[in-house]
Amino acid sequence: ENRIEMGVDSITARAAAINPNPTTKEEEFALRKQRASLLASQYTTAKRSGEIISLSVFGILCALTCLNIVPHITAENIWIVISACIFSMILADIFSGLLHWGADTWGTLDTPLVGQTFVRSFREHHVDPFRITVHDVIETNGDNCLPVIPALAVLSYVPVEANNSSHLFIFSFMLCLAIWIAGTNQVHKWAHMRTPPPAIAFLQDWELILSRRNHQIHHHTPFDRNYCITTGWLNPILGSIGFWKRIEVTISQWTGEVPRQDDAFWTVQKTD
Repeated sequence: ENRIEMGVDSITARAAAINPNPTTKEEEFALRKQRASLLASQYTTAKRSGEIISLSVFGILCALTCLNIVPHITAENIWIVISACIFSMILADIFSGLLHWGADTWGTLDTPLVGQTFVRSFREHHVDPFRITVHDVIETNGDNCLPVIPALAVLSYVPVEANNSSHLFIFSFMLCLAIWIAGTNQVHKWAHMRTPPPAIAFLQDWELILSRRNHQIHHHTPFDRNYCITTGWLNPILGSIGFWKRIEVTISQWTGEVPRQDDAFWTVQKTD
């Protein structure tokens, strides 16, 4: 597949110039496909190189951290590790929701630092939700590995104190949290697959990870709910209290920014 490297201004201008006023559903669908291809063309060799490095460093540090923790796990304290894992799943779900909401709701492709990485990926995903299912392990997980590397570096270097339950809980919690954060987009990918692997389908059916049913609620315009994509456990709770809408209203009042304005452009939504 040929990847075309071009400036942000050029890609946005080209997207705006393609049939700017579609009048039928068929034209809207065709326009979304064309814009999806333009967004995909921004996946550059440099970005992939960064993802390979990020994924590789994550794997090494994760293995070293496991070597630091595993010798201290016994039959008597395994419950500490299990409870740490459960709590980490909840916090990872919160983090995934905040990042997902932020990238969906604010910013453009020319936002400094994150525009051509995170924002571009989220815009492409809304325009063509099933493209993620053909991404390889590098493109799927590279970005998510990057933010947890500093924590893993510390966890792999600082020794776990023997017979210290608090130490074991903290180290296990942070390791599991790093793994869930790094693996969130993989879970997200599985939630878009029509036929996920049997073991993954089992976890989805039991709501142990994000299910297709839970996530499909998000993929209805204007993409303004069910942002948590690790387990999805918090989506009903946050939705019931209008959590995301309350934050958006506050930010809009302070800044004058319109939520999801850029996303509406790329996904060809009718706006006032």
